[in-house]
Amino acid sequence: MMQSVWRLIIINSWILFLYCYANNHFYKGYEVVRVLPKTNEHLQLIRHFEDNYGVDRWSEVLTINRDVKMSLPRKQAPKIKKLFKQHGIDVKILHNDLEKLIQKSDDISKQHKIRTKRLTVNIASSHLTGYLRYQEIVEFLKEQHRRSPPLRNFTSLFSIGSTHENRSIWTIRIGKPSARRNILIDCGIHAREFISPSTCLYMIDKLIGEVNNGRVSLLSVFNIYIIPLLNPDGYEYAQTERRMWRKNRALNGYYHNPDSKCIGVDLNRNFGYHWMENGASTNPCSETYAGPHQDSEPETRSLQRFIKQSSRHWDAYLTFHSYGQYWIYPWGFALHMPDDYIELNNKATIGSEALKRVNGTLYKIGSAANLLYESAGGSDDWAKGVGQIKYVYTVELRPSDDMNDEHAHFAFMLPETFIEPVGQETYVGVKGFLRSLITSRSQKSLSKNKY
Repeated sequence: MMQSVWRLIIINSWILFLYCYANNHFYKGYEVVRVLPKTNEHLQLIRHFEDNYGVDRWSEVLTINRDVKMSLPRKQAPKIKKLFKQHGIDVKILHNDLEKLIQKSDDISKQHKIRTKRLTVNIASSHLTGYLRYQEIVEFLKEQHRRSPPLRNFTSLFSIGSTHENRSIWTIRIGKPSARRNILIDCGIHAREFISPSTCLYMIDKLIGEVNNGRVSLLSVFNIYIIPLLNPDGYEYAQTERRMWRKNRALNGYYHNPDSKCIGVDLNRNFGYHWMENGASTNPCSETYAGPHQDSEPETRSLQRFIKQSSRHWDAYLTFHSYGQYWIYPWGFALHMPDDYIELNNKATIGSEALKRVNGTLYKIGSAANLLYESAGGSDDWAKGVGQIKYVYTVELRPSDDMNDEHAHFAFMLPETFIEPVGQETYVGVKGFLRSLITSRSQKSLSKNKY
């Protein structure tokens, strides 16, 4: 079996090599720029460019007097920069060729593989040295399932649904059969955020390693369900065709006119809770296109069904994205916060402090709309508002969006050298967060018993 996994890795690595030039060449001449909006009119102009000029905003934060990073299409860049200046917005060019920035990340990743040599020595550690393709992830999950003690039923592997291109959305459960509490984690809802699925794979590997080593304290309490790749169609497209692809691969011409060449829905704007109220687009060509109607996408509906139709009570839902280094909670659709925001904030602080102790990585904490900007239709708001899950968080992984951070320029293209350190710190942060949930319930039980 291991030989077949190894053969698959070699074949996919070769395919990825063949696609690499075409993938990066698409972005030749794209400019990466930084602007500083100073008025609400400036913010509206940026949104207008996103909807109508193919501008791809990279910064999650969209507010007055905060730097915004974006890429400009090659043909539109001169016109966009001119319009920015006409409206009093200074434009700083960070990179004049996005293709070269992608290539720089790829070159660092290749050197990392050569330096560690893990890929040629230990197939089981391939998820630490490279961003795996979809089929490699499926094989990885099957291998991890086989690793766990088969007679003790510590894991189960299943699909929660299929995509437009008929790929399965695989989920693994890790925990003792006697565990009564449930945690849901997903990764890879946005295709280009490669560090997100790799972090889920890291956590799966470590959790099953703890099972095999007899350290199952958390897994005696929680069944942890992990969906490492919620958007496999988009992810495969980003791996092989366009590195900066964000959406799924829905054929929007089906919903609109047959001649439309604009493909894909932003899954994190498609969830039917305050859908399309703000922060999303009705334009199928936009990166934040929310779909023809709420819950229109099979990936969206698959996650919703899994949360709602199961008999499980969910203690927490965490969705991992990149980038920015944020640990945020609802609401995203509006500036007001849920009634239990103090508890949400406290638990996020515990998780982020545990994470910080590993590598010193700092995370900012707050509600999505207040810390970033208002945007509706996210999986986190839906999980809290409709799914009725108490502890809900979006975790934006490395790099930081601080322009002074030496790695911030990589944005979604974080080199594979970061897979292991990001996985290490995130795993510790999640464990710290989960332990705090156990402590909270114990304290509440003690308080009830006093009276």
